[in-house]
Amino acid sequence: AAHERLVDVMNRVGEGRRRAELADVLGPLLLEAGEQAGPGGRAAAYRNALLVIAAQLSGKNIALLVPTIQRQPRPLILTLQGRHDLAQHFAISAALAAWAGEPLANTIGLDKEVDDARGGSGFSFADLAADRAGTRFGELAVRQPARLAAALAGGLGSEAIMPATDGLPEPMQADVFRRRFGHVGSPAYQQVVDDIEQRIAALALFSPAP
Repeated sequence: AAHERLVDVMNRVGEGRRRAELADVLGPLLLEAGEQAGPGGRAAAYRNALLVIAAQLSGKNIALLVPTIQRQPRPLILTLQGRHDLAQHFAISAALAAWAGEPLANTIGLDKEVDDARGGSGFSFADLAADRAGTRFGELAVRQPARLAAALAGGLGSEAIMPATDGLPEPMQADVFRRRFGHVGSPAYQQVVDDIEQRIAALALFSPAP
C-alpha cells in the first residue's frame, strides 16, 4: 500500500518534468499516509512510507521484497538542495532510523563516508549532514508522529528538513581527510560535526518541543 501511494505521488509530481525536490514527494506521501492511518497508526504508516521512498532512492526494486508489486513510478530524479546524493543520504538514513533506531543509522552513514574516502567519491560532511538530518527525521516520524503530522499539514519544504551545507568540507580522499582532520572523532572533526548538529537543531522541525 505504501508503494502504491509512492507511485501515485511520484507520477503526479513528476508530470512534465525529470527532476523534483525530495520534499515535493516526501511531504504528500507522508501526509496522505498519516491521514489514512489516523492518529493511532501514523507511526507505522510513516515507517512504511520512509522504507519505500528509501528503496526508490537507493535504486532497489521493492518488488524483490514484495513480489505482488507490479506498478513502478515514472522516472523522476529526486534531489535535496538540488543534489541527488543528499536526497539519497537523507531518505535512507530516515528509513534506517525509523526501522532500527538512531545509533545504527548514524553508524551506517559514517561508515559510508569513511569508505568513500578510501577510493570512492570522497568523505563529505555535506553527505554526513544529510545523514544526520534524515536520522532525526526518521526518529521524529516514529517517536513524535503527531508533531510531524502538524508540520506536514502546514507544508514541508526542503529548507524545513535539511540545513544549509555551505562551508562544510567535501569531498576528501583519505590522505586529504587525514591532513585536515586527523581521524574520525578528533577535535577538528568533532568541531564540524557539532556545527552540523547545531544547524539541524536550528530547524523548527527538530528544535526541542516547547
